[in-house]
Amino acid sequence: MQSTLLTDLRTKYDKIFYICQILQKLDLNPKKFIVAFLTMDEIPLADRRQFWGTGTGWLGTQEVLHAIRHLAFRSQEGKCLWREFILEEAKKCVHDEVAKTGEFPKGAYYNANKMDSVFFNDNAREDRESTLINHDMPFLYELIYTKISNSVTSGSDDNKSKSDHPIDGIDNSNNLDGVLSEATFDDPSSHVIEKDHKSHEKACEIRKQRRSCEASRTICAMIAFGENRRNNAMQISNSLTFLACGVTERVNNYLHYIGLTSARDTAHVALKALGEKSKKIIRDLMSVEQCPHIAPIICIDNIDFEERIHSASPDKKSTMFHGTWGYIHRLDLNLLEGFDLETLKMQSVARTLRESTNMVIEPSLFLPTETENLHFKAVIKSQIARVLLDYIATSSAKNSNNLVLRDPPPIDQIKAAKPDIHMLKMMVASDNSSAGVDEVLTSIIRQSGLTPEEFYGRFQLMEGDLGTCLNLESLRALRKPSGFAENSLSNIIMLMGASHTLWNISQAIFIHHFGKPNNANDQGAWRTLSALNLPCDKPIAKNDFTSMINNIQKIHEVTILECLLQVMGISKTSLPNTKVAFPPETLNKIIDLCYNRFFGPNVIRDALKNSSSRYYNLLLRLRDFSTIVEANRAMQAGDIGRLLNMWRRWAVMTQGMKSLKHYKVHLPRMILLITKVLPPALCRLIQHSLLITPSGRPNHFVAKDFYLEVQNYWIKYFYNHNGIGTNINRLKDVFSINIPLLQSLVQAIKFDSGIANFHQSTKHRISLQAINAFQRMANQFDICSPLRGPIGTDPTRTDNIFKLGVLAMVEDIKGGSRHLNKFRPSAILSTHNIRDSEDVSDQGDHLDSSNEISDPYNELGSNLQDDLGDM
Repeated sequence: MQSTLLTDLRTKYDKIFYICQILQKLDLNPKKFIVAFLTMDEIPLADRRQFWGTGTGWLGTQEVLHAIRHLAFRSQEGKCLWREFILEEAKKCVHDEVAKTGEFPKGAYYNANKMDSVFFNDNAREDRESTLINHDMPFLYELIYTKISNSVTSGSDDNKSKSDHPIDGIDNSNNLDGVLSEATFDDPSSHVIEKDHKSHEKACEIRKQRRSCEASRTICAMIAFGENRRNNAMQISNSLTFLACGVTERVNNYLHYIGLTSARDTAHVALKALGEKSKKIIRDLMSVEQCPHIAPIICIDNIDFEERIHSASPDKKSTMFHGTWGYIHRLDLNLLEGFDLETLKMQSVARTLRESTNMVIEPSLFLPTETENLHFKAVIKSQIARVLLDYIATSSAKNSNNLVLRDPPPIDQIKAAKPDIHMLKMMVASDNSSAGVDEVLTSIIRQSGLTPEEFYGRFQLMEGDLGTCLNLESLRALRKPSGFAENSLSNIIMLMGASHTLWNISQAIFIHHFGKPNNANDQGAWRTLSALNLPCDKPIAKNDFTSMINNIQKIHEVTILECLLQVMGISKTSLPNTKVAFPPETLNKIIDLCYNRFFGPNVIRDALKNSSSRYYNLLLRLRDFSTIVEANRAMQAGDIGRLLNMWRRWAVMTQGMKSLKHYKVHLPRMILLITKVLPPALCRLIQHSLLITPSGRPNHFVAKDFYLEVQNYWIKYFYNHNGIGTNINRLKDVFSINIPLLQSLVQAIKFDSGIANFHQSTKHRISLQAINAFQRMANQFDICSPLRGPIGTDPTRTDNIFKLGVLAMVEDIKGGSRHLNKFRPSAILSTHNIRDSEDVSDQGDHLDSSNEISDPYNELGSNLQDDLGDM
C-alpha cells in the first residue's frame, strides 16, 4: 500500500502535503521540524545540515531565508515583524564589531603627546581607513555605504544634486575634477583640458562614488569614537585640520560633542608635540654629521605684528612683537656631481676670498657680451611674440609652437623638484639692527643644537633682504679686527633675496619712468595706467609687490601692442573681438619689423638726436621695462642664467640711479661672488638654490625670500586675525614651526571634499575694454610718432640710466676705482689674516684698457672708447 501511495505523489504539492500529513501524525509542524533539524546534536541530523552554514550550501540557505521574508512581507504586520527581527540581528552584528584596544600600533588610540608627521602621510591614512572599514567595522560600513550610494545613484531627478549639473555661465570645474591630480592639468596630452560631456559625466560619477565612501567611513569613525573615545584617529586628525582652517573653538566644541573631532586642547597638545619633532629634525639636519661640507641655507626675514588687548589693564595691554622668522633649505648635493667637494670646505672658501682682495673690477664684468646681447634680442622678440599672439593674431599653421617662439632660449635651467624646507621657530629678536642680527644668530645656533665652534667652523650660506645684509655688515665692522671665527663671522655669506631685488629695483625703474601726473603733456607710465583705468596718482607702494609687477607688465605689453599695430599699418581705436590668422612666416616678419623699429641697435641714439622727447622716453621705457618683465619670467621659469643676465644689466643701471644707494654696491658684489669669486662647485650650488618650486612643477618657481613672505602672511594674518592664534607665545612656540603642516592640512581638506586642489602662479590678462581705452589714448597723443610736437609741449627727457651707469663706472676708474673696489666680496667677507679692503691699495691703474665695452645700442657716444684708451 505504501509503495502505491508514494507512486501517486507526482507533483511537488503532493509531496509537500504528504510530508505535512506525516508531521501532523507525529505531533510535529513544519516549524518544529525545521528548528529540531537545525538544532539537534545527533550525528545523522548534523551530517544532513553540515553545509547549511557554509559556502557550499549557502545558496540554498539564502533561498530558505528569502522565502520566509517573502512570506512575511505579504502583510504590513509581517513586514514590521520581519524588520524588527533583522534589526535585532543587525544590532548583534554591529555590537560584535569592536576596534582593537590599546595605543597605536597595537590598537586604534593615538596619543596626542606622541604625534609625528608620519601620521598625516597618505599611506598611513589609507592604512587607518582600510583597517576601519575592512577589519573593525565592515558590516556597518557596507550598510551605510549601500544606503548612501543607492540614494546618490538613483535615477530620479529628485535625488540628483544640482551641483552635479553645470549651469550656463558658471564654471563648475572645481566641483567636478576632484578625482584628478594637479599634474594632469599640466599635461598637454591630458583629456582633462578639453572637458567634454563624456569626461564630465565620468568625473561626476567617480565623485559621487568617492563621496559615498567618504561619508560612510566618516560615520563609522564617529560611531567608533562614540563607543570608545580612545578610537580617535579621525578625530585627532580633524581637530588639527579644523585648527589649521580657522574653525572657532565654539564650533569645534559642537563637532567634538557629536564625535567628529577631538577637543581643542587635544589639538594644541598634538601641535606642540609635532613642533618638538620638527625641532629635532632641524637639529639632525644642521648637524655636522649630516652636512660635513656645507650647512643648509638659512633664509630669514623680519616679522612684526601686534597682540591687541581690547580691554586694557595694568597687567594686560597691547604688545607689539618684533621678531625674525625663517627656514632652512637643505641643498641638493646631486648638483655637485663631477665637482670636488673639498672646495666647499671653509679653508677653500677663505682662500678664494683672500684671492679676491686684489681682484680688478672693470665695467666689462657687468656689461653684456655679444652672446648675451643676442640672447637679449631673443628675449625682446619673445615678448613681442607673446603680445602679438595673445591679443592681435594667431597662427594659421596647426603646429607652429616651434615657429613662433613665445619664450626665449633657456640658459641654465634649474631642475623642478620639491625643495627640502623646514621652518625655524620664530625668534624674539629683530634683524633690523646689528645687535638684533647677533641675537638672531645666537637663536639659530640654539635651535640647530650646535655649539658656537661647530656653527662658525663650517661654511654657512644665509639669505635675507638688503637690510639684513647691511646689518650683518655692520656687526662685522663692529667686531673688526678679530682672530676668532665666532666674532669675525667669517664663515657666513649673506645673499640678497631674488624677489626683494626684483621688487626694489623694479620700483626704482618704475618711478624713474612714472612721469608727472600734474603735467598734461607728460606721457610717462602714469598716462598708460590712467588709460587702463588703474590708479595713477602715484606709483604703487613696493609692499604691494604683485600689483606693481603686474602693472609694469601691463604697461609694457599695451605699449608693445601699439608698436605692433603701427608696424602692421593698423590704425584703429579698438581691437576686433577675433584674432587675425597669419602664417608663421608673416608673424615672424612682423616681430622682426617691430624689433628693428622700436628696439634696434640705433633707435635710441637716433631718437636722441632727431626725435621728440616723448618718443625718446617711450623707447627708453620699453628697454628698461623689458628687463623687469624678463627677470620676472625668468624667475617663474626657474632659469638662473636668464636671471643673472638681467642682474648684470641692473648692476650697470643702478650706477646711474640716485635712489638705489646700497643696491648699486651690493648687487654687483653678489654677482661677482656667485659667478667669479667662489669655487665653481659652490657657485653652481648657490645659483641653483636661489629659486625653488614649492609644488615641484616646472614653470612655477619662486625666490626663496618670496616663499618666506608667503609663510609670513599665513602666520601674521591667517593665524593672528581669525581668533585662534592671537597669543604671541602660541604663535611663536607652536604655530611658527608647524606652518607647512598646517598648510598641507588646509589644502588636503579640499581633496577630502572631492575638489581638485589647484596651484598656479600669478597671471594677468588685459581685458579688451582696457586695451580699447588705451588705444584711444595712444591715437589721441600719437605716442609712437617720432615727430616733435609744438614748442613747449614736449616733456622733459628721461635719463638713460644704462648710459649714465656706464659713464659713472668709467669716471670712477679715472678717479682710482674707489667706488668699484667696493664690489669686491672681500670688502665685507673678511677672513683670518685678510686686511680690510680700505687698507688695500686701489687697483684702478691695473684696468685692462684693451677690453672694449659692448655698446649694442650705440648710446654711450663716440668719446667713450677714447676715454678708456686715455686711461
